[in-house]
Amino acid sequence: MIAAVALVLAYLIGSLSGSLLLARAFGRPDPRMSGSGNAGATNALRTGGRGYGAAVLVFDLVKGVIAALAVPAICGLGFAMALACGAAAVIGHVYPVFFGFRGGKGAATLIGVLIALLPGALLLGVAVWVATLVASGYVGLATLLGMVGVALATLFAPSAGLAAKVFVIAMTVLIFYTHRENIQRLRQGRENRFERVMWRRR
Repeated sequence: MIAAVALVLAYLIGSLSGSLLLARAFGRPDPRMSGSGNAGATNALRTGGRGYGAAVLVFDLVKGVIAALAVPAICGLGFAMALACGAAAVIGHVYPVFFGFRGGKGAATLIGVLIALLPGALLLGVAVWVATLVASGYVGLATLLGMVGVALATLFAPSAGLAAKVFVIAMTVLIFYTHRENIQRLRQGRENRFERVMWRRR
């Protein structure tokens, strides 16, 4: 019973969309109606500028940390349930009950969960993300490969238990699913670049 309550609470925390709440608070348009149509930090950056994008990123990161650390701690749950709560928060971000089940792609909230529970694996993921972004300019591709880095770091870590391995596999599948349109655009050569961050600009 306590575990079920924790999972529901984590999901509800994840459903608090940073981009949508901040857009309403500061009179900005619904980010789902502009740019890529995604309620996440990257689209917030594109449509609202650096300050808005950074605020959304921090909001979504923090809710991942809270769901993965505070909720299990308050409920007296162990590491495996903390991972489950983290997964519930990511699902809440992607399918928020408060916003018609139309949310973001889950990356920022997942990073918050990884900061809290799997920081070592996250380091490799961040390194891969930065290298990919600088080399290609594609945020979506960087996120996908960064997630693969997190998964590999966890799967091959001697200290990683079964729960952590199941978690990273499930989250990798989810992230690839939420980025399916990015994958299609990459294959078609239509994906937008952040050229200003590239090592060698065109």
